[in-house]
Amino acid sequence: MTDEPADPPNGAVASDGGRIESEVATVETNDSPYPTDDPVLARIGGTPLVEYPEPTDGGDVLLKLESDNPTGSMKDRLALGIVRELEADGRLADGDVVVEASSGNTAGAISLVTNRLGYDGVLTVPAGTSSQKIGYVRSFGSEIVECPNVDADDERHYRKTAERIAAERDGIWIDQYSNQLNPTVHYEWTGPELWDQAPGGLTHVVCPMGTGGTASGIAKFVKERKPDVRVIGVDAEDSNISTAFYGTDSGAYDTEVEGLGKDHELPTMWFEYVDEVRSVGDERAFVQARRAAAESGVLVGGSSGAAISVARDVASDRPDANVVAIGCDSGDQYFDTVFDDAWMRERGYRTDYR
Repeated sequence: MTDEPADPPNGAVASDGGRIESEVATVETNDSPYPTDDPVLARIGGTPLVEYPEPTDGGDVLLKLESDNPTGSMKDRLALGIVRELEADGRLADGDVVVEASSGNTAGAISLVTNRLGYDGVLTVPAGTSSQKIGYVRSFGSEIVECPNVDADDERHYRKTAERIAAERDGIWIDQYSNQLNPTVHYEWTGPELWDQAPGGLTHVVCPMGTGGTASGIAKFVKERKPDVRVIGVDAEDSNISTAFYGTDSGAYDTEVEGLGKDHELPTMWFEYVDEVRSVGDERAFVQARRAAAESGVLVGGSSGAAISVARDVASDRPDANVVAIGCDSGDQYFDTVFDDAWMRERGYRTDYR
């Protein structure tokens, strides 16, 4: 693969500045490093990169729509990639139990992958996990263990419970928060896919950070090919990814944007490939997600709203910018929260998206 594609992929036409003129850039086949004959799992990846419809005062914003994955989330890549890597290494075999702790999209993704590949899945979740997230787990037939909301060092915590269940049942604990396969999957899959889709003039990648795996893997791949592409991680406002990145004092972790931010740095955050981290407040993330749907027909969740808002800021400051924002999941999992006026008002957030 060359550092600079001679032409934009899939017939897209670029101007002299390298800016993409077509509305959609897609990969013609799902060229996954984790091939499968399963017709459902074969739909993971190959998600479109689209021109974001809301114009800026400067450069262009492109949005990677991970909502096109089977469970509507980028976590499908994580689940399939890690399971396939474990199979290839001989650490996962027929009859094994796959265990994971997740209050978010990873739960549904692991449940789908274990369902299709014939493994028993056990998902531990904290009390209060949304019925939509739990619905994926139950629908795909995985076992679900609800745990009390306790401190992380309490043996009843959902992560410690997952680790214990894996040990007791001789299973495999995915552990997305520490497992280096998390960013590796995105280095081997999401990064190359994005690189092949994006115009040659790509200047920035903006990605929400939770475990940090997606941003880290993409960043490493892109930086190895074009070091001057600027990678910006997006953190929640009351979160400690940014404080860890900049070496400042940490504070209390408190955000309502699902999947965004963490209370401390994780091993899956490869900061050496990330140029900067910007923090976005809950209200701004939610209002941008609502605007994306109402004005642009783009249905995404709050973390994607945060990424879009940062991407628009960057593009507005750079007339020559081609900024890719990673849209982590679909907004249809947030109809009873982000897109519900009463829920927003209860928290003091404005509902006017303009």
